[in-house]
Amino acid sequence: MGKKQMYAHKNDNEAHNRTNARAVNQEILLEIGNMGSGHATTALSEIVHERIMVEVPRVHVVPPHLVPKIYGMHNQPMTVIYMQLRGEPNCDFLLAFEPEEVKNIAAIMTKASSPDEIDPEVEASAMQELGSIMICSFLSAVADFADIKLVPAPPQLVTDTFDALIDAFLSEQSLKSETALIFDTRFKRSSSLAKGVFIVLSSLELEEMLVDKAEKWLSGNGPENSATHDFCQLN
Repeated sequence: MGKKQMYAHKNDNEAHNRTNARAVNQEILLEIGNMGSGHATTALSEIVHERIMVEVPRVHVVPPHLVPKIYGMHNQPMTVIYMQLRGEPNCDFLLAFEPEEVKNIAAIMTKASSPDEIDPEVEASAMQELGSIMICSFLSAVADFADIKLVPAPPQLVTDTFDALIDAFLSEQSLKSETALIFDTRFKRSSSLAKGVFIVLSSLELEEMLVDKAEKWLSGNGPENSATHDFCQLN
């Protein structure tokens, strides 16, 4: 085999390995997303005293700068609830909603008969509570799967265009994250439905942990009974 063929064969193997790594990530992330949505369903239902279903039907794994392109919402105003992990691994978690969906979510959280009757301060408080529950539910699922403790900072709420929001987070994450994990998210209450986008700007450390655990899990060498972690602690 000539040098060019050897290099080509090596590059093909490297590309194949990267593809396999992405496939493992997507499979295990969807599983974690389903675990997190189960935690969130329980927590939200207890808070509002009514069955609230949280579903995560799809996950995307893309470079962070392509996040707005997936949904075609570059200049779309968005409300984002975000939380950052303290310590290692360092990650950002964003739960994003379009303005109309913010009203729908606030109505679900407050059990209002109409989204238009909710006070703006009540709406903001409801969104922060939802974001905290949803993000902590995902972190709880990650902690259960990877057997690690994750402690986030308190949730923050901000509104801007999708591009501006993503650019702001990317400027902070540029040295920490090469991958954005995006979960399509749905919230259902009886006949009401609201949709959001859950985004994880993951550190390389967390990605490596998940890939390592995923490989063991898929090969059947993972722990049979993982310890269940409580919802993440807010300090």
